[in-house]
Amino acid sequence: MFMAASVLAVSCAGEKAEEVTTGEAQEVIEVAEATSYAVAEGSAIKWRGFKSFVNSEHVGLINIQDGSFAVKDGQVVGGSVTIDMNAIVNTDIEDEGKSGYLVGHLKSEDFFFVESFPTAQFEIVEVRAEAGEATNSVVVGNLTMRGVTNSIEFPANIEVTETGVNFTAPTFGIDRTKWGVKFHDREDASIAESLKEDLIDHTIELNFVVTANA
Repeated sequence: MFMAASVLAVSCAGEKAEEVTTGEAQEVIEVAEATSYAVAEGSAIKWRGFKSFVNSEHVGLINIQDGSFAVKDGQVVGGSVTIDMNAIVNTDIEDEGKSGYLVGHLKSEDFFFVESFPTAQFEIVEVRAEAGEATNSVVVGNLTMRGVTNSIEFPANIEVTETGVNFTAPTFGIDRTKWGVKFHDREDASIAESLKEDLIDHTIELNFVVTANA
């Protein structure tokens, strides 16, 4: 899911975002008498991916297909978003052919295996009021990608009004391998293919930018 607001690589091209706390999937408890806010069109997750030892990175977006937030007493208390993995785009490569090749590779079985897993999902488990440098909350939720679910915890800035919800999460990292996103992860992979996996950083950076309407 959100991830958002992603999802792909970092390198020596810049500082790598800190990886969030990751654990086993947690139980989601539905909150009674909450008001539902529908996720608005245009909500997305920004991603950044990169190689570990060279100055090489790529960035892009993944659209959020649908979702909602549960609001009670002026606070977000639950919700989920469905991420359209077919909507992965690259935004830094100007050459359409090269950009298309990268996106095709990301959609392939080598990475997100979109043919078998066309969507990802993020479901909120808990929201805690906790002030940070540019945030007011800590969000705990279950992120499902490629059929694997893990819980993640990250800071976010959440604003609730009578008409909507603004949910933004500063850039954070996840270890893609914990969701089975591994380049040429198979027993018959050649040495060259295995080396490519080692060159691609295991961290994917994500940045959620989500709005919802009452």
